[in-house]
Amino acid sequence: MKKFSLKPLGDSCMKTLCKSGLFIGLLMAFCLAACSDDDDNAVTPIFPEKQNLICNSNDTREFTFVANTNWSLSSSAIWCKFKTDDEEEFVLSGTAGTQTVTLVITDDNMQVGNISVAKLELTMGGQTIVIGEVTRSEVDYKLKIYDKEGNDITENGVLKVGYQEYFCFDVEANFRFAATNLPGWVELEGGSLVGAVNKKVQGGLRIIENESREKYPVSASDENVITFSDEEGRSFYTIRLAYEGMTPGKMELKRPSSYATDWVVSMDGKTFTQKSTGGSTGEVVVKKRMPFTVKTLKDDFEIVFLSEGWDGNIHLKGSMYDFFTYEWVHCEKDEGNLNLTVDDYIPNAMNGDPDERSGYVLAFSRAEYEKIKDNLEEAIVVNGEIDYKYEQNNLLIGFTQKEVKEEPQNNSFKIKKGGWEEVSPSKTTEQSILDFLQGNYMLDEVYSISANAGDYYSIYPLLSESEWAGEAYVINKRDEEVTASVEVSMDGDGMYFGITVPATFNEEIIIVFKGTDYFFKKALVITPAN
Repeated sequence: MKKFSLKPLGDSCMKTLCKSGLFIGLLMAFCLAACSDDDDNAVTPIFPEKQNLICNSNDTREFTFVANTNWSLSSSAIWCKFKTDDEEEFVLSGTAGTQTVTLVITDDNMQVGNISVAKLELTMGGQTIVIGEVTRSEVDYKLKIYDKEGNDITENGVLKVGYQEYFCFDVEANFRFAATNLPGWVELEGGSLVGAVNKKVQGGLRIIENESREKYPVSASDENVITFSDEEGRSFYTIRLAYEGMTPGKMELKRPSSYATDWVVSMDGKTFTQKSTGGSTGEVVVKKRMPFTVKTLKDDFEIVFLSEGWDGNIHLKGSMYDFFTYEWVHCEKDEGNLNLTVDDYIPNAMNGDPDERSGYVLAFSRAEYEKIKDNLEEAIVVNGEIDYKYEQNNLLIGFTQKEVKEEPQNNSFKIKKGGWEEVSPSKTTEQSILDFLQGNYMLDEVYSISANAGDYYSIYPLLSESEWAGEAYVINKRDEEVTASVEVSMDGDGMYFGITVPATFNEEIIIVFKGTDYFFKKALVITPAN
């Protein structure tokens, strides 16, 4: 990299002479650049986009740009210089490639009430373009930034950006100021920060999550800064920001359902089924592979496989209690995304293979895994079962691979008389009721039971929570509302509609169930038993 120097010629006349020398130096640079560019006449210069920097006096900043041919770079201001080999220059030159130069910002020619702007001009192929503007803050404006421990980090300091919680700091200045610039991935507590004269004000920073960026640290750089400026935009103070990533040991899991257990895998390993659990009335079916998402620091986590051994307890896969010497559960990892597959299973009775086998897959953040890796099974398994905290926080799936017999599907109702005695409904055959419900409610799914006055029934429509939210109407065949004691509640079998048959019960009453999409789903007809 070539460099051109302007040396001071005197004391009081130095600034004036430097300005003249600067002009001469620029002419020399252009001439030299032109001479050295003879070999590059065929190259069309491509200029980088302009960059804007905000500095204070006595700052040092790096300035990076890309040149596709021989180049020279000059500064238009005496207070903005280039530092090379412990020397300060006003003009630099070099060959094609990525260039990083060091800017030195001095207090030369500073005036009260005046901000200064230096232009960084790049010359290539006989063309000159401004690729940088350096703004120097006004004199006599002072601002201090303190970290949460109270340390002054104004000069060469870094503010930390928190994860899920704000990382706090304090700012104090001898002028009214506001935070005026912030990277798009950082959130300022309260949305703004304004400070009065000589009054400390607290701020806080945290990352804006997008399911990805929060996993990775961000190093401090001049590209990620927060800027504090006065009301008139005459003084600017910036400080770099850094983010350490998610809290070590923190981990978030996403599964195909809310519950990790009670999965059944078909013998060919191609179908994963979870029957109704936790009050849900539907089932979850996944084909071929189970998808999971693991969010943790730097996508750094470990997968641990366990299985039920021949002693009936859970052990690490491959332990002495394992039925099998081969791997039959697999996880493909792409950053934080996992796809789990299970091999097909053909039990060999000659080898003593069981009719079914159970497996468990857990995920651990790097920090958590390192704590327990030396005694993995002893830490995870307690009394033959997975420890409760790991089952709740780390278990991706617990399943049994077995032969599944197809059961006839029941799309009618689950009904309990008195809240416990199961009653089986039958398809309604009375044509007048079918015609009425089809014409008024567009219903073909109609079932019936017989009852006595005063009987109580819990009626489960066998609809998922996304299909039915508890809305139902009690009517007669004339589409008139029937007064009855009703309730909507939930138990281990799911959401149900409870009804006490009216004391006066001489004709059919009909319960129509309305879905969340405002369409009626099915109806139950209750007829007098006598």
